[in-house]
Amino acid sequence: MVTTADADTKIEAEFDKLDLNRDGKLDWSDYETLLGRYEQAAGTGPEDRRLQALRGFYQLHYAELLRHAGASGGELTKSQFVSATRSLTADTTRINAAEAGGHLIFDLIDTDGSGVISQQELTHYLTTVWKIDESEAVYNLSELDTDGDSQISRQEFVRGIQFHLDA
Repeated sequence: MVTTADADTKIEAEFDKLDLNRDGKLDWSDYETLLGRYEQAAGTGPEDRRLQALRGFYQLHYAELLRHAGASGGELTKSQFVSATRSLTADTTRINAAEAGGHLIFDLIDTDGSGVISQQELTHYLTTVWKIDESEAVYNLSELDTDGDSQISRQEFVRGIQFHLDA
């Protein structure tokens, strides 16, 4: 059973990953940097419809975080992010962020359009977007590949993202 403290620790770690300029707060410039990394990883330009869809998703998601935090400005502290994420996750009247975002991200990672994510595609995504060491990417494939076929289906990816965010 996942405790509130465990969930908060995961959300805090997510904040640390998203605070790309390491200034202790999350604002739209962090998302712009993240989107630039997605663009680099996908090897496309800002006109790519997949990137445009992801941008729209992040804009909506960030606006919802600000709303749930009651933030008067355009930035979130770590504690506001934790509180807003918990509230947003519990808000069933809105879009399921983990599921919607998971589908959009899957489309960008699956660069060859095969309908599955290979180890090479996952490694490229994790090292380019999240700056994770290649050895970590192997671990992430085995964690997401629930049927053991050495690739990640859309369903496995979206389920893995939901589990990561909801746990």
